[in-house]
Amino acid sequence: MKQTTRFLSRVASLLLAATCLILTACSDDDNETGMGARQAAQLKALVLDEDGRVWFDATEESGVYQLGLESKTDAQNLVSLYLGRDFAGQAYTRTLQDGEGTVSVAVGGEGVFYVVVFAVKGIPPFTLRLVSSGSNAFGMRHTCSVCGYTWTSTYNRCPREGSATYHPQ
Repeated sequence: MKQTTRFLSRVASLLLAATCLILTACSDDDNETGMGARQAAQLKALVLDEDGRVWFDATEESGVYQLGLESKTDAQNLVSLYLGRDFAGQAYTRTLQDGEGTVSVAVGGEGVFYVVVFAVKGIPPFTLRLVSSGSNAFGMRHTCSVCGYTWTSTYNRCPREGSATYHPQ
């Protein structure tokens, strides 16, 4: 009897949580004036440093940057952040509301998981290649001497600490 009551309590809690999610997902908040500006501001916080510059590694090509990631799953998770939705690994374009811009994703080639193109107000237009950190198309592997974080990049500052002290591996 006690287990049945506990089970029913959990099911009721789960149903209540699902109902809240459904009601939130179906709300008209996305149609508010200024939603596109909020979407653009969220993207800006993800891709620009405090000085308003794209923080990824610049390549020799103008407006093209790279970021080395350990796995395709890591790349998909990052793309999901940019798209504001789950990403299934296929080409997709997110159109921000109020004409604030677009974020487009394409599947990459050898050594490149995905190519993300940002055309968003308030962000300099740029292309980001999400590459395999083991790819020869990308920089060296580094470990920060301050926090111990390891990254692969041509950028010699720790993405977490901003420290210029590092140990190439």
